Amino acid sequence: MRHRSLARLASLPFATAAVVVLTACGDSRIRALDVGISKDSLITLVGQGAPVGDTLPNLYRHSQYFVDGKMFDVYYFDPKNREVAVNPDVADQELTPLVVIDGKLAGSGWSYMDEVTDKYRIQARSTPR
Repeated sequence: MRHRSLARLASLPFATAAVVVLTACGDSRIRALDVGISKDSLITLVGQGAPVGDTLPNLYRHSQYFVDGKMFDVYYFDPKNREVAVNPDVADQELTPLVVIDGKLAGSGWSYMDEVTDKYRIQARSTPR
């Protein structure tokens, strides 16, 4: 009996991480994004519901890279609208990367970001996978 309780307890962190990832991907603002939309449209769509005056609403951080003649903007969507200056320890799993290449949304989510990382050697995660 004790063995089952320990196994259940050990699986709790994995279940929690899965819920966080699925919640971020399941956000209606992310589902409203279509590959190919402009960077400005992306910022407008994900910013819905955020306080007025926020320059990058619901975007936790932004990274920019120039690789192989292409400009990459990676925005990290945060449904809780936290700011890196106030909450510097938000885990990658709580964020959804939105990858913009040459001004157009190319893809979103960690699986897409990992493909970009492998192909272009852009380091997006704050911790190694």
